[in-house]
Amino acid sequence: MFLTLFSLGNTSLSAATAELTYEKYIRLNKPVNRSDTGEWLGLSFETAPPEKKLDTFLMGDLRFYFQDNNSFNYSLQEAYAVYQNDDYKITIGRKILDWNTNEKYWSLGYLNALQSFTLLSTEEEGVTGLIFTKRYGNFEFDILGSYLFIPQINPSIDFKNGEVKSHSEWMRLPPKKTVVSGLEVPIYYSISDYQIEKIVFNKSLGANVRYHWSNGGASAFAIYKPENKLRVNASAYYDNLNTGKVIVTADPTVNHHAYYGVQLFQSFGDIKARGGFSYVDPNAKFGKDFLIDISNARKTFKSDYFNINPRYDKEAYAHMSLNYDKQKNYKLTLNYIHLLSDNIRGNDDFFSDTVKWKSTFGGGFQYFFNDSFDVAFDLKYDVDRKDNIVKGEISYNYVNKIRLALGLEVLKAPDNNSYWSYYRTSDTLYSTLGFIF
Repeated sequence: MFLTLFSLGNTSLSAATAELTYEKYIRLNKPVNRSDTGEWLGLSFETAPPEKKLDTFLMGDLRFYFQDNNSFNYSLQEAYAVYQNDDYKITIGRKILDWNTNEKYWSLGYLNALQSFTLLSTEEEGVTGLIFTKRYGNFEFDILGSYLFIPQINPSIDFKNGEVKSHSEWMRLPPKKTVVSGLEVPIYYSISDYQIEKIVFNKSLGANVRYHWSNGGASAFAIYKPENKLRVNASAYYDNLNTGKVIVTADPTVNHHAYYGVQLFQSFGDIKARGGFSYVDPNAKFGKDFLIDISNARKTFKSDYFNINPRYDKEAYAHMSLNYDKQKNYKLTLNYIHLLSDNIRGNDDFFSDTVKWKSTFGGGFQYFFNDSFDVAFDLKYDVDRKDNIVKGEISYNYVNKIRLALGLEVLKAPDNNSYWSYYRTSDTLYSTLGFIF
């Protein structure tokens, strides 16, 4: 498929832009899972937007870490071919869906996968499949169908010598020890032999409809697809005769979920307002005509010394945003998200995370001093959990060829039940040098 994209996209590729980036970051405290990495070299690539009747688009990132055994992070955010005319558009490949426009700011990762190179990144990876788009008067319809699934791969984990490791220091890792009969016993982890085809060959089906009026509109979407992150089920036993360890065998598995929602959007001059509701159900089944293999999903394991109980809880959110974009001088944003459902998942489980947000305001600005120099700031505050998440960056772009940046990321999460409490020591200061060509 991707060879086809390259062969079709000569025009887009010839107008592509790329950035070679070197970044050095300093830890302001000691993270729970500290890697050796402190600097990386990255390559970002993006072709021109598709404009021709038959065209392609490609966008991706690659990062090489100078420590941690020279490891890599990589991400193919979008890679698709498109055929378009005045009546309809057909897209095939990997594409970021805009069906829930507030999802990216909150890094929810239900519709599109998260790139997840860093803890606070909001970059996304698209859904892979065939998308048919049709306009009819004030209506616009999108229909997605797919038999191919590409899961979120970052942050990656490795099983080595009985340990679970990751070069991403914000990755939540499982416990290294447990207690058996009052004694502390080490845990030995391994991964089962699993079939790749049972992961990548999975179905998705979804639709989105928009109705437009003057300066505004409404939309509704529904999709049944694999969760973007693989679930990890496991089994365990106590090998007290040979190794004296608890042997845990992890088993990657795909779980389908239903995700649907409604949105309203309206412009008031330079202010763009969006609001809506969304609902995700990880226990959903989609009829006898859409059979999938869930024989390995939704399993639990319990014993006297080790419990593995992935949670499959429904979640509902209300969300809104106001965005003000005044030409090239400055941009302002105000956001809010509220969890409507119960949150019963804990924060100490490798096999299922608690929710990121409960009742959270988010706001930020970007000010352009001139065409080359700008400063950006973003703050998220959870009224319920008292979480504070701050991001700031100063950036200078020299004739669109050299980019210099200095940034800061700081977290405060006093509630131990917060999603962010595990990462409260992951504050960083970073400097970036980029070459654009």
